[in-house]
Amino acid sequence: MQRIVTLLEALGLLACLALLLHAFYAVGLQAGTPVLLWCALALPLGYYCADLLSGLIHWVCDSFGDAHTPLWGPLLVGPFRRHHQTPADITQISLTENLGASAIAGAAVIWLWAPQALGLSSAAELLGRYTGLWCIAFAVLSNRFHRWAHLPLARRPRWMYLLQQWRILLRPQDHALHHRKPHRVNYCILSGWANPLCNRVPWARVEGWLARVGIPTNFD
Repeated sequence: MQRIVTLLEALGLLACLALLLHAFYAVGLQAGTPVLLWCALALPLGYYCADLLSGLIHWVCDSFGDAHTPLWGPLLVGPFRRHHQTPADITQISLTENLGASAIAGAAVIWLWAPQALGLSSAAELLGRYTGLWCIAFAVLSNRFHRWAHLPLARRPRWMYLLQQWRILLRPQDHALHHRKPHRVNYCILSGWANPLCNRVPWARVEGWLARVGIPTNFD
């Protein structure tokens, strides 16, 4: 069974990469304008959005369902819950296990969205399209950056250490705050840029509202 899961994760990575490259290229062909400029402008916007998205997904996986929840339980909820118990294990897993579930989700989103098939009528639309593509790309990579935040200092190359200290990558000392009980702050795992916003959300109140409509929390 594990070999089948590993194969699916590897195929998901390849599919996501192929769909992303095709979408970036096809949107650029459609635009007929200086696309590299718009693509570059969209990059930090997509990076921030992906960090925010990683935090929202992290909150959902920490707060709802369990490892046996159909479909997304084994792929997302189970790994996040186990990670709280043994944080260092993430540094021992393969690339496919680290990114496979995110890549499968990313491939599905690109396939359903099909940005290259939609018409472009303005520069703002082009910027939005590229922002969305960068957001998907970085969201897929978020768990890799998360893994790097758990690497021992001796295993981190200098470029990684510097990017973490410059807050371009997730800083280990910031992410460590999430691993203190009750695990209610610093949910974002890509760069941490969106943590100030996420930390202002009254999560307990949101969970209370959801519980009233029949969606209870479930903390392991």
